[in-house]
Amino acid sequence: MTSVERYEKALEVLDAYIREHQLRHTLERERLLKIIAEVNEPVFTVHDIDAKRKEAHISVPTLYNSLDLFVSARILYRLERTRGVTSEQYKWALDAKNSMRVICTRCGREANFTDRALLRIIQERKYANFVPAHFSLYVYGTCKTCRRLLIQKNTGGKLKK
Repeated sequence: MTSVERYEKALEVLDAYIREHQLRHTLERERLLKIIAEVNEPVFTVHDIDAKRKEAHISVPTLYNSLDLFVSARILYRLERTRGVTSEQYKWALDAKNSMRVICTRCGREANFTDRALLRIIQERKYANFVPAHFSLYVYGTCKTCRRLLIQKNTGGKLKK
């Protein structure tokens, strides 16, 4: 989905949500939605959009209030992840798919992976009073490079074969 398509779809959802909840439609929300749609990362933070927010003359409170509104309207998901400090990250809900990722807790490197057995288990799982739409699975650990550096550090620079 291109950024223009994502923006147009998100704007439709936002307009419907605003009408349904009798809120005001503001130009700042539209501009912010367009800025967010142009972010090419699958997961982003407030810092990723901060410079463009300043250029568009959108205040910090408007930014956070709008992000809360976009989450309520199910345009975005809020992910809370910890990498040294807890930070809120956001992901598009409109083009969400099942995802499985491994994340190195030392360097922050991330990679996608697929596991058909896990996928089947999660899809076949029955939940009381809940119908899942999709899922995200994050596995935290140490990547090969960081593990190698740790071994070198602990063995005094000598690697065992």
